[in-house]
Amino acid sequence: MKLAAVIAFTFLLYTGIMAQTPGAVRQMSLGESLELALVNSAQVKKNKIDRQILERKVKEARSEGFPQITANIGMDYWPLLPTQLMPGEVVNLSPGTFVPVQFGRPWQLAGTVTLQQNLINEAARRSVPALKTSRGISDLMIERSEDEVIYNTATVFYQTLQTEQLLRAVNANLGKLDALQGMAQLQLDNGYAVPTDVKRIRVARTNLETQRQNLFTGISALQQTLLFLCGLPHDVTLDLGAEMDAPAADSARWQSLSLDPKTTTESRLIANHRELLQIQRRSTIAEALPSLSAFAVVSAQGFRQDINFFDVDRRWYGGAGAGVRLKIPIFDGFRVHNKAWLYKLEEQKLEEDHRQLNDAKALEFRQAKEQLATSLRALRTQTDNVALAREITDKLVLQYKEGVASLTDLLNAQTALSEAETNYWQQFFSYKLAVLKLLKTAGRLKDLK
Repeated sequence: MKLAAVIAFTFLLYTGIMAQTPGAVRQMSLGESLELALVNSAQVKKNKIDRQILERKVKEARSEGFPQITANIGMDYWPLLPTQLMPGEVVNLSPGTFVPVQFGRPWQLAGTVTLQQNLINEAARRSVPALKTSRGISDLMIERSEDEVIYNTATVFYQTLQTEQLLRAVNANLGKLDALQGMAQLQLDNGYAVPTDVKRIRVARTNLETQRQNLFTGISALQQTLLFLCGLPHDVTLDLGAEMDAPAADSARWQSLSLDPKTTTESRLIANHRELLQIQRRSTIAEALPSLSAFAVVSAQGFRQDINFFDVDRRWYGGAGAGVRLKIPIFDGFRVHNKAWLYKLEEQKLEEDHRQLNDAKALEFRQAKEQLATSLRALRTQTDNVALAREITDKLVLQYKEGVASLTDLLNAQTALSEAETNYWQQFFSYKLAVLKLLKTAGRLKDLK
C-alpha cells in the first residue's frame, strides 16, 4: 500500500510539473475557448459586479419603506445664559413692566429618540416597479457583454485555425516541390534536363518558404491573442480542435434561422429602458401628490450648574410626543411638470432608436443570410476546383516523369493547385465567419457553445 501511495504521489507530481512546463501544448476546442474567454473577460466581470451594486441599491431604496429611528444626544455649556423678559404681573409688579430673567443652568444635557414612518408616499410606491426593470437591464448588459466576448473569441479562433490550415497546405506543397526537385536533379544528372529547371523549382520553393514564414508569424500573433482572451499563460502552445467536416452538413441548420428583432439583446435593452423611463415619469408626477407620515418622539433633558450630570441628586426631565404630518405640494415653479416632460421626450427618442434598430437588424440579417449563401456556393465551387487542380497536377507529374510534359506546365499546375487549396481554405473559414455573423445578428451566438 505504501509503495502504491508513493507511485501515485510521484505520478501526480510529475503530471503537475509537466502541466506547468513552459511551451506545453494544450488542446482546445471552440467551446472550451469560449468558456475560458467568458470566465476571463474583464467586461463580463465588471457587469456582474454592477449587478451586485444594483442589488445593494435596491435594498437601499426599499429601506425607505421601513421605520426610520434616530437618536440624538447633545451637551451644551452656556457660560452666560441668555436673558428673557418676563411680564411684571407674574411677580405682582405693575402692568407693562418686565423683569429680566435667566432660565436654565450653564450645563445642559439632552437626549432624543425619534421614530418616523411613511404612511402614504405615492412617488415611492410608483417607483417600485423600476427595481425589477433595472434588474432586467443589468442582466441584459451581462448578456450583451457575453455575446461580444463569444463573437470576438470565435472570430480569432477561426482566423487562427484558417492560418494553420493554410500553413498545412503550404507544407504539403513544399513536400511536393522537394519531390519534384529530386526528380529534376535526377534527370539533370542523366542529361534529360537543364540546370534552369532545377533553378526554377528552387525559386518556386523559396517563394513558398517565404509564405510559410509569414504564416508562422501570423499564427504566433493570433495564438497570443487567443491566449490573452482565454486567460492562459503566453508560453502555452495551442492545438486547436474544431469541426472540419464539410460545411454542407450543417448549412441547412443555419439557413433555416429566422429573425425576430424584438428578441435580440439590443432590442430588449431599449424596451427595458423605455419602460424604466415610463416608471420614472409616473413617479415624478406623483411627487405633486400629498404624502402622509407618522412620527413619535421620546426625550430626556438634564440641567446642572457643573458638568457632573450623574451624581445622586441628578434630575431628568422627560418628554414624549407622537403625531402625523401631511405634506401637500402647492406650487413648485413647474419643476415636476418640466421634469415629467423630460422623461417623455427621452422616451420618444428611444422609440425612434427602437424603430431604427429593428429596421437595421432586419437589413443586417438579410445581408448575413445572403453572405452565408454566397460563401457556401463559393466553397462548393472551390471544392470542385481543388479536385480538378489535383487531378491535373497528378497527371502532369506522371507525364513529367515519362518526359512527355514540360516542367513549365508542371510548375504552372502546381501553382494553380496551391492557389486553389488556399482559396478553398479561405472560403471554408469565410463560411464559418458568415455563420458567426448570422448568429450574432439573430441573437443566437450561444448556440456555438
